[in-house]
Amino acid sequence: MTGETITRCGHELDAEYLYPADAVVLELYEMSGTLRVRLAVPCPECDEAVELDTRVERTATASVEVPLDDSEDQYD
Repeated sequence: MTGETITRCGHELDAEYLYPADAVVLELYEMSGTLRVRLAVPCPECDEAVELDTRVERTATASVEVPLDDSEDQYD
């Protein structure tokens, strides 16, 4: 995301007040040959859930253990 991002509630989103632990991935999908991610975060000003949609521009090796602990139940 670049530039100013205004939510439906009218507040500006600022990365300084957004935390990975607060984000929920809603969907991973492909559009026009590009991987996209739809996620939700709370608005830092009023706590309204805000949906963000972004495309994957870069991938890199992550230093996390796979499978992720929370992912096991989703595939049973």
